[in-house]
Amino acid sequence: MNKNPAALLCVLALTACASGTSSSWYRETSSADQAERDRIQCERQARINSPGTSTPSYRGINAGGGSGVSDGLANAERQSGMANDCMRAKGYSLR
Repeated sequence: MNKNPAALLCVLALTACASGTSSSWYRETSSADQAERDRIQCERQARINSPGTSTPSYRGINAGGGSGVSDGLANAERQSGMANDCMRAKGYSLR
């Protein structure tokens, strides 16, 4: 059985948890719609630029010696940090 579905499930669960928080991105000169568009753009860019996530691996359970779940969690954390850095670079702060 391939561990990639488990990693994907963990990433989706983390994303759902993160999006359910009460904090939101704020920039004085931006509407809520613009902030949402910028957030989506930053998240998309983070997925593209995050190493090891561009193509799925179908090598099997023990291929490469890494855990699919822990790799997925590490990638999700890395992507989240990259997206947050992108939003801060655009002048947003969390409220």
